[in-house]
Amino acid sequence: MEFRTIILTEEELQKCRDFSIRSAKTQQAIEFGQSDTKARGSLEIARDNMIGKMAEVAFARMLKEDFNIDIPLDFEIYGRGRWDDNDMVINGWNIDIKSTRIGHWLLIEWSKLNFRQKQGKLPHAIFMCKTLWDMESDTPKGPVELVGSISLNRLVVNNPHVMCIRKGERLPGTRAFLQADNYGVKFEHLNSNWHEVIGYILNNSAPDLSHYPNPYTGETMPQYVVEQEVAVKDAGESVWKRIWSWFRGLFGTF
Repeated sequence: MEFRTIILTEEELQKCRDFSIRSAKTQQAIEFGQSDTKARGSLEIARDNMIGKMAEVAFARMLKEDFNIDIPLDFEIYGRGRWDDNDMVINGWNIDIKSTRIGHWLLIEWSKLNFRQKQGKLPHAIFMCKTLWDMESDTPKGPVELVGSISLNRLVVNNPHVMCIRKGERLPGTRAFLQADNYGVKFEHLNSNWHEVIGYILNNSAPDLSHYPNPYTGETMPQYVVEQEVAVKDAGESVWKRIWSWFRGLFGTF
């Protein structure tokens, strides 16, 4: 398959390098409660940041060159425990950008979807790209392939093109074993027609994500809210029962 390719300039690459090194110092080695996975070293964190930021720059370039859309890029360094909500916003659509340097899969961790759902910050769509990489020198070559897109509402278990790949299972067609539960979509099943994708986003309102099912429980956001309200109410009643019991023990029945 041939993809729309953006070749980053040396200035853009250097800006991404500087960002990746500075931001690595503020990031945790293990994300989203995956306490039993191997911690990342600072160099690996910086490399992951580099790959991700190059993807953002490439998509911003494409949007400007092909659609005359200006997207402000966020190079702010967030403190530990803080992060930006979305990679970019187009016509009210919150977009997450994912990138890889190897393979032909879009992988989305369930733990991240679970976290984002409970924060009310799920992305409306996911853009995927591949950052071409020199494996010997462990440095980027410069080109970034813009692979394709999928809307979050299609990232569900009943979509035949979406695989549920559990922690410890092998990624099909590779030697890699996953360290977390993921949804997996092969590149060939993403929409790589960017004129169609961006045209749809520009001409349609962002979809309602309140009924997106949690990958672990299947719960929607309204169901989760009700569950939390019941839990808070039950906890409050339990506290009052303990207080009443304490008073009865202290003063007896009256």
